[in-house]
Amino acid sequence: MASSVGSLDDEEMDLIEAGGVDDEGEFSPSDYDDDSMTDSSSMGSSIYQHSFQNGRRYHKYRHGKYPIPNDEHEQNREDMLHAMMLEGTNGRRFFAPISSNPLKILDLGTGTGIWAIEMADMYPSADVLGTDLSPIQPSWIPANCRFIVDDVEDTWENGSDWDFIHLRNMLPILRDPLALLRNAFENLRPVCMPKSLIPV
Repeated sequence: MASSVGSLDDEEMDLIEAGGVDDEGEFSPSDYDDDSMTDSSSMGSSIYQHSFQNGRRYHKYRHGKYPIPNDEHEQNREDMLHAMMLEGTNGRRFFAPISSNPLKILDLGTGTGIWAIEMADMYPSADVLGTDLSPIQPSWIPANCRFIVDDVEDTWENGSDWDFIHLRNMLPILRDPLALLRNAFENLRPVCMPKSLIPV
Protein backbone atom coordinates (compact mmCIF):
# COMPACT_ATOMS: atom_id res chain seq x y z
CA MET A 1 0.00 0.00 0.00
CA ALA A 2 1.43 3.40 -0.93
CA SER A 3 2.13 5.94 1.77
CA SER A 4 0.06 9.09 1.85
CA VAL A 5 1.75 12.47 1.56
CA GLY A 6 3.54 13.40 4.78
CA SER A 7 3.60 9.88 6.20
CA LEU A 8 5.98 6.97 6.44
CA ASP A 9 4.93 3.45 5.52
CA ASP A 10 3.99 0.85 8.17
CA GLU A 11 7.50 -0.60 8.33
CA GLU A 12 8.99 2.82 9.11
CA MET A 13 6.21 3.60 11.60
CA ASP A 14 7.39 0.70 13.77
CA LEU A 15 10.65 2.58 14.34
CA ILE A 16 9.01 5.57 16.02
CA GLU A 17 9.54 5.44 19.76
CA ALA A 18 8.96 7.89 22.56
CA GLY A 19 9.81 7.73 26.22
CA GLY A 20 12.28 5.57 28.04
CA VAL A 21 15.60 6.50 29.53
CA ASP A 22 18.41 8.03 27.51
CA ASP A 23 21.24 5.88 28.87
CA GLU A 24 23.38 6.25 25.75
CA GLY A 25 23.29 10.04 25.64
CA GLU A 26 21.41 10.13 22.34
CA PHE A 27 19.90 13.49 23.18
CA SER A 28 23.17 15.26 23.87
CA PRO A 29 23.64 18.69 22.30
CA SER A 30 24.20 18.69 18.55
CA ASP A 31 27.65 19.37 17.19
CA TYR A 32 27.05 23.00 16.32
CA ASP A 33 29.58 24.76 14.11
CA ASP A 34 30.08 28.08 15.89
CA ASP A 35 31.72 29.66 12.82
CA SER A 36 28.64 29.13 10.64
CA MET A 37 26.06 30.39 13.13
CA THR A 38 24.23 33.65 12.77
CA ASP A 39 24.82 36.55 15.15
CA SER A 40 21.69 35.61 17.06
CA SER A 41 23.10 32.18 17.85
CA SER A 42 26.91 32.52 17.86
CA MET A 43 27.46 32.54 21.58
CA GLY A 44 29.94 29.69 21.71
CA SER A 45 29.71 27.41 24.70
CA SER A 46 27.26 29.65 26.60
CA ILE A 47 24.35 28.26 24.55
CA TYR A 48 25.03 24.84 26.06
CA GLN A 49 24.61 26.11 29.61
CA HIS A 50 21.36 25.54 31.43
CA SER A 51 19.48 27.03 34.34
CA PHE A 52 18.10 24.82 37.12
CA GLN A 53 14.98 25.58 39.14
CA ASN A 54 13.03 23.28 41.45
CA GLY A 55 15.02 20.27 40.27
CA ARG A 56 14.24 20.90 36.58
CA ARG A 57 16.57 22.06 33.78
CA TYR A 58 15.72 25.06 31.57
CA HIS A 59 17.40 26.73 28.59
CA LYS A 60 19.93 29.47 29.40
CA TYR A 61 19.69 31.38 26.10
CA ARG A 62 16.88 33.92 26.53
CA HIS A 63 16.22 32.42 29.95
CA GLY A 64 12.57 32.55 30.98
CA LYS A 65 11.19 33.15 27.50
CA TYR A 66 9.96 29.58 27.18
CA PRO A 67 8.47 28.45 30.51
CA ILE A 68 8.78 24.69 29.98
CA PRO A 69 11.88 22.70 31.09
CA ASN A 70 14.23 21.12 28.54
CA ASP A 71 15.40 18.18 30.66
CA GLU A 72 15.08 14.48 29.84
CA HIS A 73 11.56 14.20 31.26
CA GLU A 74 10.35 17.07 29.06
CA GLN A 75 12.12 15.68 25.99
CA ASN A 76 10.39 12.34 26.54
CA ARG A 77 7.05 14.16 26.89
CA GLU A 78 7.67 16.08 23.64
CA ASP A 79 8.55 12.89 21.78
CA MET A 80 5.47 11.15 23.20
CA LEU A 81 3.30 14.08 22.06
CA HIS A 82 4.85 13.73 18.59
CA ALA A 83 4.03 10.00 18.57
CA MET A 84 0.45 10.71 19.70
CA MET A 85 0.01 13.32 16.95
CA LEU A 86 1.25 10.78 14.39
CA GLU A 87 -1.18 8.21 15.76
CA GLY A 88 -4.05 10.70 15.62
CA THR A 89 -3.25 11.73 12.03
CA ASN A 90 -2.57 8.24 10.61
CA GLY A 91 1.16 8.94 10.46
CA ARG A 92 0.95 12.27 8.65
CA ARG A 93 3.53 14.84 9.64
CA PHE A 94 1.75 17.68 7.84
CA PHE A 95 -1.34 18.49 5.83
CA ALA A 96 0.02 21.37 3.75
CA PRO A 97 0.05 20.90 -0.03
CA ILE A 98 3.81 21.05 -0.65
CA SER A 99 5.70 19.80 -3.69
CA SER A 100 7.04 16.26 -3.74
CA ASN A 101 10.59 17.65 -3.72
CA PRO A 102 10.78 20.68 -1.40
CA LEU A 103 14.20 22.34 -1.33
CA LYS A 104 14.09 24.10 2.05
CA ILE A 105 12.11 23.17 5.15
CA LEU A 106 12.15 25.20 8.38
CA ASP A 107 10.98 23.81 11.73
CA LEU A 108 10.39 26.60 14.26
CA GLY A 109 10.70 25.58 17.91
CA THR A 110 12.06 22.18 16.91
CA GLY A 111 12.47 20.89 20.49
CA THR A 112 14.12 17.47 20.31
CA GLY A 113 14.26 17.79 16.52
CA ILE A 114 12.27 14.62 15.89
CA TRP A 115 9.96 16.21 13.29
CA ALA A 116 12.85 17.87 11.42
CA ILE A 117 14.86 14.63 11.40
CA GLU A 118 11.91 12.64 10.05
CA MET A 119 11.30 15.26 7.35
CA ALA A 120 14.99 15.13 6.38
CA ASP A 121 14.67 11.35 6.02
CA MET A 122 11.46 11.69 3.97
CA TYR A 123 12.92 14.40 1.70
CA PRO A 124 16.65 13.63 1.29
CA SER A 125 17.08 16.37 -1.34
CA ALA A 126 15.71 19.06 1.01
CA ASP A 127 17.75 21.24 3.37
CA VAL A 128 15.96 20.95 6.73
CA LEU A 129 16.70 23.51 9.46
CA GLY A 130 15.36 23.30 13.01
CA THR A 131 15.54 26.30 15.35
CA ASP A 132 15.05 26.33 19.10
CA LEU A 133 16.11 28.16 22.26
CA SER A 134 17.58 24.89 23.62
CA PRO A 135 20.42 22.91 22.01
CA ILE A 136 18.93 19.54 22.99
CA GLN A 137 18.75 17.87 19.58
CA PRO A 138 20.58 14.58 18.98
CA SER A 139 24.02 14.51 17.38
CA TRP A 140 23.04 11.66 15.01
CA ILE A 141 21.13 13.47 12.29
CA PRO A 142 20.74 13.09 8.52
CA ALA A 143 23.29 14.97 6.42
CA ASN A 144 20.55 17.28 5.09
CA CYS A 145 19.37 18.33 8.57
CA ARG A 146 20.87 20.91 10.90
CA PHE A 147 19.90 22.79 14.03
CA ILE A 148 20.63 26.27 15.33
CA VAL A 149 19.87 28.06 18.57
CA ASP A 150 17.66 31.02 17.74
CA ASP A 151 14.58 32.90 18.91
CA VAL A 152 11.77 32.66 16.34
CA GLU A 153 10.46 36.06 17.44
CA ASP A 154 13.71 37.81 16.47
CA THR A 155 14.61 38.99 12.97
CA TRP A 156 15.12 35.94 10.78
CA GLU A 157 18.68 35.54 9.49
CA ASN A 158 18.18 32.29 7.55
CA GLY A 159 16.87 33.45 4.20
CA SER A 160 13.45 34.08 2.75
CA ASP A 161 12.97 31.29 0.27
CA TRP A 162 11.50 28.49 2.37
CA ASP A 163 9.25 25.90 0.72
CA PHE A 164 7.68 24.82 4.00
CA ILE A 165 7.66 26.36 7.48
CA HIS A 166 6.41 24.24 10.37
CA LEU A 167 5.58 25.19 13.94
CA ARG A 168 3.65 23.21 16.48
CA ASN A 169 2.42 23.78 20.03
CA MET A 170 4.01 27.23 20.26
CA LEU A 171 1.35 29.84 19.59
CA PRO A 172 0.16 30.16 23.23
CA ILE A 173 3.63 31.15 24.50
CA LEU A 174 4.53 33.67 21.79
CA ARG A 175 4.44 37.41 22.54
CA ASP A 176 2.88 38.16 19.16
CA PRO A 177 1.69 35.05 17.29
CA LEU A 178 0.31 37.10 14.38
CA ALA A 179 3.70 38.77 13.85
CA LEU A 180 5.37 35.35 13.70
CA LEU A 181 2.82 34.05 11.20
CA ARG A 182 3.23 37.23 9.12
CA ASN A 183 7.01 36.73 9.21
CA ALA A 184 6.57 33.11 8.11
CA PHE A 185 4.43 34.16 5.12
CA GLU A 186 6.97 36.82 4.15
CA ASN A 187 9.81 34.27 4.22
CA LEU A 188 8.12 31.65 2.05
CA ARG A 189 8.60 31.16 -1.65
CA PRO A 190 5.51 32.21 -3.64
CA VAL A 191 2.69 29.62 -3.57
CA CYS A 192 3.96 28.08 -0.32
CA MET A 193 2.33 28.09 3.08
CA PRO A 194 3.34 27.80 6.74
CA LYS A 195 1.76 25.04 8.78
CA SER A 196 0.90 25.18 12.43
CA LEU A 197 -0.53 22.14 14.17
CA ILE A 198 -2.51 22.96 17.27
CA PRO A 199 -3.77 19.93 19.20
CA VAL A 200 -7.47 20.04 19.99
